Order: sequence, then structure tokens, then C-alpha cells
Amino acid sequence: MFATVFSASAAKPTSQNLTPPKQHSTTHTVAATRAASEAEEMNLASVSRTNPFEIVPAAGMELLSEPGFQSEESAALTADMLGFAKRFMGIRYRHGGRSPKTGFDCSGFTSYIYSNFGYSLSPSSAVQYTQGRKVKRDEVQPGDLLFFTGRASRSGRVGHVGIAVSADPASGEITFIHAARSGIRIDKVSAAYYAKRYLGARRVLPD
Repeated sequence: MFATVFSASAAKPTSQNLTPPKQHSTTHTVAATRAASEAEEMNLASVSRTNPFEIVPAAGMELLSEPGFQSEESAALTADMLGFAKRFMGIRYRHGGRSPKTGFDCSGFTSYIYSNFGYSLSPSSAVQYTQGRKVKRDEVQPGDLLFFTGRASRSGRVGHVGIAVSADPASGEITFIHAARSGIRIDKVSAAYYAKRYLGARRVLPD
């Protein structure tokens, strides 16, 4: 789906320790919107959760938080998720792949990682682009989904997705982990190949 443009060194993962912490095993169903305008208006109230200790805003109410701020609980969840995702560095690319045994494609990888922490995402990158809520580029946080066009950058259509690993507010640099043609790897959004294809970001995890 994407050519290799940025090298990231990591050993191929073994079959050991590839399960996430049990404390993140609750189920979260992430709704997809039917229109772009609805997608932009989504907030955490549209994500149903079975965790009785989480507070979900009532209909019509917004959960207020400072841009770029994560609670300790959310930061811990994000760190666990990214640590889990990095264990698959080097796993091969496979079109339609959704598991480490067969390999991953981009949306198969993101949905697999999120599902292991209780969040159900569509296996389609285009549908994932309607899930969660839209965030501005300068508000991207680790754990957010990043979207890009396919090879035809002028099409404007979603063709690739990855998970933000780091976001430097000073430099604006964002790194992300994703299933590239060379396998699971980490790249920079500023790399020429991805910079011109960047479409936007969505936040599924709580602030």
C-alpha cells in the first residue's frame, strides 16, 4: 500500500508476551457516523462502554478537556497499547491480514491492536475515518489514528491508517506505527511520501 521511505530498526517479534494487560479487557463499541458533519461532532458520549467505573457524558453533553491533555488513566492505557503494538515490529504485510500469524494490512493492524484493549474498530480504513472524533494535527496525541490517501494522493480518499506513537508540539513532528509494504514499522508524518498524503486524525481513546 505504501512504499518504504523511513527505516526503523526492530527485531522480529517472538511468540512470547504478545497479550495485552488484563486490566484493559473491557469492551468498547466505537460507532461510525453516516456523514462527515456527524463525524466531526462525535464525542465520547457516542462510544458505549461496559466498564462501570468510567463516566460517560449524558446525551447532548460534552466532555471538556484541555487540548493535548491526557489523564493518568488514559496515558497509561495509551502507553500499554503502544508497547503492545511495537511487539509486532517486523511482522510481514499481507493484504486483508488481521493477525500476527497471517500478517497485517494497515487497517487490520489498527483494528487488531485496538481490539486487544477493548475497542472495536471496523477492518476498513475508510470506515475507521468516521469512528471516534476528529482532532486537529497540532492536537494529535499518542494513540490517535492517522489517515492518509492511497498511492493516488490527489484522490482525497482514505487508503492508509496508522497509530500515532509520538507528537512533538514544538517541532510538529509526529511518528506513527503502521503496516507498510515492508511490514510493521514506525515512520514520520513529515517524510515526503506521507506528508503529501496526510488526511487527518481521529481520537478513539478517552482523554
